[in-house]
Amino acid sequence: MKITFRGHNFFEVETKGKTIVIDPFHENGMTKVRPKDLKPDLVLLTHGHGDHTGCVLELDAPVVAIYEIAQWLERQGREAVGMNIGGFYEFEGIRIWMAPAVHSSGLPTGGETLGNGGNPAGFVIDDGETRFYIMGDTGLFSDLKHVVRDLLKPDVVAVPIGDLFTMGPEHAAIAVEWLDVTVAIPCHYNTFPPIEKDPADFIKAVGDAAVVNVMQPDTTIEMVGGRIKEAAVTA
Repeated sequence: MKITFRGHNFFEVETKGKTIVIDPFHENGMTKVRPKDLKPDLVLLTHGHGDHTGCVLELDAPVVAIYEIAQWLERQGREAVGMNIGGFYEFEGIRIWMAPAVHSSGLPTGGETLGNGGNPAGFVIDDGETRFYIMGDTGLFSDLKHVVRDLLKPDVVAVPIGDLFTMGPEHAAIAVEWLDVTVAIPCHYNTFPPIEKDPADFIKAVGDAAVVNVMQPDTTIEMVGGRIKEAAVTA
């Protein structure tokens, strides 16, 4: 499994010959890719906020999202799969579980208020060898320990550390400890002034609980058997 970080909460996962794009907010000011550069086979949306939906309407691929967002996408003429918290979606030999998240959601309506975006979520992507958990926007919650860890057993997690809208470094480190993952990738920080954070604080807080990989935008790591393949970080 190859995991590419595009900044903020925007990731690409390549596995089993397929490319999965997650929260394609290309306007984050960090990535060089643009919608025309993306060739996903599937898109995942954690929730409806604009810094996560990004260019989703410009991508020519089915979108998996919470049911309310899927309905909204279909009204925009896009192919979408609606699912809900706790369910699994099978895609070309890849199993995707929709995890809970503690946050809010909403969708653009063209007015001053947001429409119903259903519940926020995260995803565990399991290709049979590595399980990648992208938490989405969330605070700390106990199901990380008793449901996600015990039942889904993720190997690597993309964890938000920006604070204010999500966990900060301290709570994010607790999440990593609870999840018992091998690798932790900090995300959702330094995109805007209110969420500027030094990832060194996260590294210090995690300690020996996991390997923290601070990925620069548009770099890739390769996971083999749930661990980072040696010398696998590429630009």
